[in-house]
Amino acid sequence: MIAIQGIKGAFHEEAAKNVFGNEINISPSITFQELTTKVVNEEVDYALMAIENTISGTILQNLELIRNNDLAIIGETYLRIEQNLGALKGATINELTEVSSHYMALNQCRAFFKNHPTVKLVESTDTALSLKEVSEQDNPQIAAIGSKLAIEEYGLELLAKGIETDKSNYTRFAVLGKHIDPSTDGAKVSLSIILSNVSGALSKAISLLHLLGVNLTKIESAPVIGKPFQYRFFIDFILHEKVSYESTIEALTPLTIELKILGKYSPGKIDYA
Repeated sequence: MIAIQGIKGAFHEEAAKNVFGNEINISPSITFQELTTKVVNEEVDYALMAIENTISGTILQNLELIRNNDLAIIGETYLRIEQNLGALKGATINELTEVSSHYMALNQCRAFFKNHPTVKLVESTDTALSLKEVSEQDNPQIAAIGSKLAIEEYGLELLAKGIETDKSNYTRFAVLGKHIDPSTDGAKVSLSIILSNVSGALSKAISLLHLLGVNLTKIESAPVIGKPFQYRFFIDFILHEKVSYESTIEALTPLTIELKILGKYSPGKIDYA
């Protein structure tokens, strides 16, 4: 059983199928907190969680959920986000008066609707849920934006494909489990660290990774709540084949006052369109 955020047809389900194949059982979750709780309570085997998007950036609150709930990133996958317009069978774009979707999906498609100025864009909580609601109403003048998977799932007609402005929009999804397996061959490591309060701590940490020959692929800061002007860094790096995971963690530890390993896994691949 795989937990996803959203209902069937959500982009999270597409990501789950990329990892586990089409024949999987999905456990829909309304919120990301609900998703993490299912993993913690072992109600599901794994979960898929969006953690980064090429337009909106890092989803820090999700990284915090992973850290706070002691979950493990055991894999990752990248999904090209294609936004599509779905409506009832027989509907046409020219007769539409209202289109709903999540606010991020609407923002990605505003240029398309400049050619349809009479259409009202309405924000909703979820792309797939918007398409489901269209399928439940007998109104050919309303439509919704989401995945082709959701359009097919709810028996709608594809009115327009790929209506997003940016054709290089990707979301990175983490595959979550309960435990990290340090023995895995995966070369990518995700950490959460708070550096020692000494001059040049950040530059020393980055220089150390460089000297070790690891490939630093991401670094993002977030404020530590309750400690003004102290920051936690979320770091991703890929190990060099001649540098061990254990020695890298051992070398970094003296530079930190907190170091938490979020995951060790195989790097995902981006299938550029």
